[in-house]
Amino acid sequence: MPALITRRLYRSSIYLALALLALAHPVRAQGVNFTLPDLDNRPVQLADFRGRWIIVNFWASWCTPCLLEMPELQAFHQVHYARAVVIGVNLEDIAASEIRSLVDRLGITFPIVLSGSQPVPGFEVKGLPITFFVSPTGQLVDTHLGTVNTAMLTQRLTELERMSSTVR
Repeated sequence: MPALITRRLYRSSIYLALALLALAHPVRAQGVNFTLPDLDNRPVQLADFRGRWIIVNFWASWCTPCLLEMPELQAFHQVHYARAVVIGVNLEDIAASEIRSLVDRLGITFPIVLSGSQPVPGFEVKGLPITFFVSPTGQLVDTHLGTVNTAMLTQRLTELERMSSTVR
């Protein structure tokens, strides 16, 4: 067998072995938590929702795609409340009354918290809207940059639940 082919096969074997090792020993996702004020200035702690999946959606009132996905997040929240909660994190430094007015107009009932335009530790916001999936144990397990809809959220949650049950 020529040396070039032998080296390629060897290299391929190494990559395959590393991939299988990674699957056999998944890296534990980093646990996340925050405490932010809601629209009534009451603290909302992410850890209070442990035991259910948490869908954390970062948004702003000036972001048209963010506003367009709000009804989808609301529909998902209503249907899947027993297994998952949606939390909206507003990234603006504006009065809670302005956010409340918008949220009321949109008919949003899931918790809305305010970051005051400050970064939220553990969540790398690369653009808006961005949605994070947090496991019932508080592990950040997935991120979606861009708009979401009810069907996509439902499908992804089901996939994540299946994956988490096979890891145990």
